[in-house]
Amino acid sequence: VARSISAFRYEGRWDCKQLTMNSSFVPTEENAKKLETWNQTAGHNPMKCKNKGKGNPPGFVLGSCAVNCYTQWFDGSCPHLEVPLGKQYETAVSKLSRYNLILVIEQLSDPEYASAVESFFGFKGVRNKSGAWCEAESHEANKKVPLVIMNNTINTLTRLNKADIKLFHKMSDCLGGGEYSFPSFDKSRFFTNTSFQIQRKPISDGRWH
Repeated sequence: VARSISAFRYEGRWDCKQLTMNSSFVPTEENAKKLETWNQTAGHNPMKCKNKGKGNPPGFVLGSCAVNCYTQWFDGSCPHLEVPLGKQYETAVSKLSRYNLILVIEQLSDPEYASAVESFFGFKGVRNKSGAWCEAESHEANKKVPLVIMNNTINTLTRLNKADIKLFHKMSDCLGGGEYSFPSFDKSRFFTNTSFQIQRKPISDGRWH
């Protein structure tokens, strides 16, 4: 629920293009979208799945989303296919369980957890943040026009996100009460493959991937 509300503040309350590109735009309560309508698979609206490449069927894309975002993302199916939520949850758990390491981003606010992660990877700075597009502008807008959250809205988002809440606890409750027994980085367990190179390609907006 906290993730859903945070996403609403960042990109669901006002259009980020207006906040970042329109110098005459002034965010107000009157021109803001409402948290009460932030209750669909794509935020304020149902998700329209995007094609994931030639030969691959359209799938769920994690972008503007308010309802069970991670469960649907890891399941990968389009909402219009109406795959039962329980089945989506089982698929998400199955996929996540194949990973050797899952980092809980929210937990990085705990210095002990951050230190354990840094020790595991052998470098410092995992808590250093770089600003995302529209982050400063949306933060300033929300500061000027504070969001009022009603209890019934919290209750609705809690009910709608029951699968994500269950998935989060399934994957993070093993952290316990702050005792993080991650092994320390050992370079002897890794080797450098000098013959393998990652080819970076430009994409349409000038960035590289």
